[in-house]
Amino acid sequence: MSTLEDRYRRLLALYPAAHREAHEQEMLDLLLSAARPGQTRPSLADTADLLRGAARIRRRHATSGISASPWTDALAITGFLATLLLVAEAARFAVNIPQLAQLSADRGPMLEYGLIYDFGTGPYWLAWTVIAVLAWRGLRRPAGVAACAVTAVHTVLAAYGTALPHDPGASVGASLAGVPLPLALLATASLLASPGPRHGARLLGRARVTAAVALTGVLVALNSLPFFTLAYQGDLGKPNAPSSMISAFPRIWDLLGFAAVVASAVLAAVALARTREGRRAFVLLSPAAAPFVMPFTIFSTSAGDAVTLPNLLAKYLIGFAVTMLCVRLAELPSRNRAAREHIPA
Repeated sequence: MSTLEDRYRRLLALYPAAHREAHEQEMLDLLLSAARPGQTRPSLADTADLLRGAARIRRRHATSGISASPWTDALAITGFLATLLLVAEAARFAVNIPQLAQLSADRGPMLEYGLIYDFGTGPYWLAWTVIAVLAWRGLRRPAGVAACAVTAVHTVLAAYGTALPHDPGASVGASLAGVPLPLALLATASLLASPGPRHGARLLGRARVTAAVALTGVLVALNSLPFFTLAYQGDLGKPNAPSSMISAFPRIWDLLGFAAVVASAVLAAVALARTREGRRAFVLLSPAAAPFVMPFTIFSTSAGDAVTLPNLLAKYLIGFAVTMLCVRLAELPSRNRAAREHIPA
C-alpha cells in the first residue's frame, strides 16, 4: 500500500461504516487517479473536501436516525428527557408565582431588586416552553435556532452570575448555572445532532414516556414553593415560619430533596438500563444531577463550595465519568462474551 493511499484511507475512515462499504474503493480510485506523479500527501483541498463530506454524511445520518451509533439515539432520548425537565421547571416557576408575588410585595424599597430576584428567570422558562412546543410539533429547525440563541444567552448569564455574584442581576445568572445549564446544552445538542426529542420519545415508548411525565410532575410538586410552605409552617399562606424551625428545617429539606433525586435516578436507571441507547442516555443525563448530588458524596470538597463555572464543570465531568464507568463495567461481560463468539474455533 502506498503512503498516499494509506493516508487517503485514514481520511475515508471518518465516513460511516455503511458508506465506506458501498463507496470507499470508488472514492479511493478517484482520488488516486487525480493525484500528481510523486505525490505522497493528500492536498489541502482534498483533505478539506473529505472532512466536509464525512461531517455532512454523519450529520445527515444522525438527524434522520440512520446512524448505527447508540449515542445518536441516546442523544435523542436525552433531548426528550432534558426538554421535559426544563418544561417541568417552567411549570414549577408558574406554580410559585402567587407566593413569589407576595414576597416581592413585602420588600418595600427593595421591590425592584425583588422583582429581578424572584421573576428574572421568567423569560427563560417561557422561551424553553415555546422551544418544546416547536420541537414536539416537528419544527426542529426553528426550535434548534431558538435553542441555540437561548442557550448562548444562558451560558453568558451563568458565567456572569457565578463570576460576579454581588453585581446587580447576578442572582438570575447564578440560579441558572447549576442543573439547568447541562439540561439546556443537552436539549440543544439533541435538536442539532440527533433525530430530535420526538424520536427519543418514540424510542422510549408510551409507557416510559407516561412514567417520566408522572415522575416529573411529582418532582415539580415536591420542590414547589407552596409545598415547601405547607411543610414549613402548615399552611399555604405567605412563608412566615416560627424562628424555632429556621435552623433545622432547611437541612432536613435538603436531605429530602436529595432522597427524591436519588430515587428518581434509580427509577430512571431501571427504565433505561435495558438497551445500549438507554444506558448512554442515562450517562448523558448524569451531569445534570451531579451539582445537586455531589455535596452528599465523597467528591464534595467542602461544605461551602463556591458556585463557579469551573467548580460546576468539575462536578459535571465527575458525574459523567463515574456513570460512564459504571455502564462500561455493567456491559463488560456481554462484550467479552460477544468477543469470544467471534473468535474462530
